[in-house]
Amino acid sequence: MLHQRDLILRLIEQAGVAVARLRARLGLGATEAERVVRDAEQAQAALFGPLWPSVRVLDPASAAMLVGDARQFHAWLDLMRVQAAAYEQIGAMQESQALTARADALERAAPSTQS
Repeated sequence: MLHQRDLILRLIEQAGVAVARLRARLGLGATEAERVVRDAEQAQAALFGPLWPSVRVLDPASAAMLVGDARQFHAWLDLMRVQAAAYEQIGAMQESQALTARADALERAAPSTQS
């Protein structure tokens, strides 16, 4: 269990670094924003590993229960919001709005910060 907790903490730390790096790249033009979209998706996949295909399609309450760790869950929300901002910058408003709506719904279902 301790090994799993250490792994989750490393993944959360990596996601935080990715969020900062991706945010810094926003505003550098459409080509860079397209890369941010892809890189944010890859960072989300890395955050959840083999659970990613399931987590990404679950309803918010089920996703919150499956993830369980509030810090991991909030790192995911941060990555989603950066990705939504990048979509907006490239003019993909439908994708941006859908991702923002999903992040908002997930935030309402978020596990408590008592993880």
